[in-house]
Amino acid sequence: MSHHKAADADPSARFDEIEQLLNSYPDVSEEQLVELKRWFKKEASAFEVASLASKQPAGYAIFRTDHIDKFSKTEMLVIGLASLAIFALILLFV
Repeated sequence: MSHHKAADADPSARFDEIEQLLNSYPDVSEEQLVELKRWFKKEASAFEVASLASKQPAGYAIFRTDHIDKFSKTEMLVIGLASLAIFALILLFV
């Protein structure tokens, strides 16, 4: 899939490529899944994500649920540690 050079020249081609991948999701290769994640997390503007969301490709909602809208293990660890620290402070001052 990696057409980054061509996509840099024509962002609409990259957008169309991502839309096609989402229409195929979850039947995508591991490489294509990496492409989708990279696009959402590093390449796409807020406008592009909103435009894609309004088009509602077949696998869009499932992909977002599976890979974008959930916390990573690192984020869960940070949340847990922050919660523990707040709880400890509450106990310390009560």
